[in-house]
Parts: sequence; structure tokens; C-alpha cells
Amino acid sequence: MRHLALALVGSIAPTAMALADSTQATCILSRDHSTVPSERGTCRFSQRQGNVNVRFNSWAFRFPSDEQGVTYQRSHSPAGISFRREGQYTLQVLWQQSRNVIPKPKYWASHNIFLGRWQGQSTAGRAVLDVLSVEPNRVRWGNKANGICDSDYSVKTLPSVPGGHDPDQLVPSRKPTERGYAITRLTLKPKPCSTGAAVIQLAMPLDHSDHLKVVTYGADGTTIGHYGMVYRLP
Repeated sequence: MRHLALALVGSIAPTAMALADSTQATCILSRDHSTVPSERGTCRFSQRQGNVNVRFNSWAFRFPSDEQGVTYQRSHSPAGISFRREGQYTLQVLWQQSRNVIPKPKYWASHNIFLGRWQGQSTAGRAVLDVLSVEPNRVRWGNKANGICDSDYSVKTLPSVPGGHDPDQLVPSRKPTERGYAITRLTLKPKPCSTGAAVIQLAMPLDHSDHLKVVTYGADGTTIGHYGMVYRLP
């Protein structure tokens, strides 16, 4: 069994795990063409800049972002993420809070321009966005040094106000613009994250742009982070 584990998944560098965004989840490992029963249990999911590591029992899985679609397939669902290596195994990573999923709009998981991974600013300071990951029932951003937000959320779609406001609709813009934005506001549930952010607002220009403007707020409505453009990652 040990030989099989190494052949399938290799190893994880300890330093990479230490720097990654990590969370506890439930994993299900199913082997292809095998009579061995599926394994299910608690695991540790870790992701940094799209590179995923999963520790599950004696297994150490590595899914580099540049190998997605080449050596493995990755798919998302409201319950979690699935990784498949054809002819070897399928690993499902299920978010533990998925049993209490907060209702979202019907279109949210399938026709949603905000879902995906976005590269944010990497300058020093408290409000570092780093990589923003928006999944059907989870949103993550930040880094280990400055704090990581990792939460379920409720959704509120805001009206686009042409010629009036910057994407930060709680603070009137000093420079009105005719540019329209698709705007959504995600309120973190069940509570604000450790950095104090309670709401993250995403705004995409309605000109087929592939970038967002991002603003984060505290529970009292104060602005915590006001970011420039963040761009979609592959």
C-alpha cells in the first residue's frame, strides 16, 4: 500500500504546506479499476496560487495548477472540489460546512461571471488580497502573514448605476463615470473573518473585461480594503 501511495501522489514539501491557505475538509478517495473500497474521512486541504495539496490519512496529494487539464481534471460543485487522474483515482474534497449551505441565487453556481480565481495586489500591508478564490459556497483571499478570509456567504446583487457611482457603492465616487458595472456583495457567514472583513464587494465592468474591482467592509460598513484591478487566473 505504501508503494501505491507514493506512485500515485508523490510528496509535499513542508515549506509549501506552511505557506498555503489551509482548511479542514472531508475527503473521499475512489480508485479506478479496483475492488478496494472507497476511503472517507477528515483531510487537510491547502491551496496557494492555484497549487493544491491534500493530506488524507497516509496519502499526500499534489495538484499543481500548471498540470490541470494535463495530468488531472479538476471540477467544482456547491459541495466541494473533485480531482480526477484518469485510470488511477478520483479524490473528492467536501467542505465540512456544506451541510448548512447558505441559499444562493439559482444562477449562482452555473451562470456566474464572478466565480473563479483572481490575482490581486501583492504589496505589503494589512489588506493584502493575494489570490481571490470565489467558489459557489466559499470565498477565500489574503495570506498567512496578513490574515486569511475563508468563509461561506450570502449574495446580494446591486444595481448598476450609470454615470453615478464607483463600484464602491457605499462611498460616492468623486469622479462620476458612465461606465457600467455588474456588482455583487458577498456577506461572510456565519461571522466576519479574522481581519475584520464582513463583506466583500465585487464589480466587473460591463464591457466584457476580464478583471474586477474589489472592496471589503467591516460589519459596521467601514471600508477595510479598496483594491485596484484584479485579473482572472487560468
